[in-house]
Amino acid sequence: MTDHPTDHAVRPARARDLPLLAAIEDAGLPMFEEVLGDLTGDALASPAVSGHERAAQPGFILVAGDPVVGFAHVRDLESHAHLDQLSVHPDHGRRGIGAALLDAAAERAAVKGHGALTLTTYADLPWNAPFYARHGFTEVAADEPMTATQLAISAAEEQLGLGRHGRRTWMRRTLRRHRSTADIAAFLPAVDGSPRDVGVLRAVVRRPGPGEREVLEVGHLDVTEGLVGDTWATRGSRRTPDGSAHPDMQLNLMNHRLVEFLAQDPGREQLAGDQMFVDLDLSHANLPAWSELHIGGPAGAVIVVTDQPHNGCGKFIARFGKDALTFVNGPEGKPRRLRGLCARVVRPGPVRPGDEVVVVRPGEPTST
Repeated sequence: MTDHPTDHAVRPARARDLPLLAAIEDAGLPMFEEVLGDLTGDALASPAVSGHERAAQPGFILVAGDPVVGFAHVRDLESHAHLDQLSVHPDHGRRGIGAALLDAAAERAAVKGHGALTLTTYADLPWNAPFYARHGFTEVAADEPMTATQLAISAAEEQLGLGRHGRRTWMRRTLRRHRSTADIAAFLPAVDGSPRDVGVLRAVVRRPGPGEREVLEVGHLDVTEGLVGDTWATRGSRRTPDGSAHPDMQLNLMNHRLVEFLAQDPGREQLAGDQMFVDLDLSHANLPAWSELHIGGPAGAVIVVTDQPHNGCGKFIARFGKDALTFVNGPEGKPRRLRGLCARVVRPGPVRPGDEVVVVRPGEPTST
């Protein structure tokens, strides 16, 4: 496929377009058979997913032409956007339609607040990885942490046997410039300047479902539930014998100065996945395990810092970049708890952005 301009305008899919999508995808089978041979009975020859099934998933579908001659289906994952399918009817190939769909999909994903667009493809077929590489996608390193959804996608491909035809690879197109290692290192003095004894709660974020975020004006902390309405209790933990929620990981707190710097946009700060963001020095030196944080005055809620580590994962890469993950999990980040800390509620109460956060370290007297 070449990158010539196309006369086929790209637009959001309408209901009348959806019945046409599967046939467009199926029409691409001969291209694979020219290279791979007869695919009768192979997963690649299975009937395509219907347009209505695609439209029922979180995300969006863009189409080119009227009637449609090509489409791009993008799914909203818990941490980024994922190009589930890009198809152009072979009769309309080599006219730049695929490139136009790809660029439009990346633009819309960025407008929706996503920091990256991923896909899986064959590494060596010319209209697969080489095409995407010409349009800003790079291969994801095999040892890079993946989200649970990404692992599920790879597992499904393996079950279908797609790898028998060649190496499958993940690729990513960054939609916004992430902070570099040098950027983060230069920002450390600002983080280190965070208050040590009396900080401020800057944001409270509830996670009602996978990938969902609700920024709250008032959050309610409960000894049993953690942040009321959050999914902590149902998420479970790999650190408990039975996989149930870990009692010492009810809450995740992150330094607000750092997340503000990494997100570069207030609307993306909540993507970090923590429930509370504070202007406070969260380092091990300042907050040893079992320090108490008194929030909202003498009668307010109290949480205790636990000894459970809070590490960056594949979601953190997708949202803020690989440099950020490496840094927060590295020798500069770990002592400072740049990825944040784990805590649990020891006294219930409401919490609001703007509340004071008073530190009481183990052995120190408290007036509350």
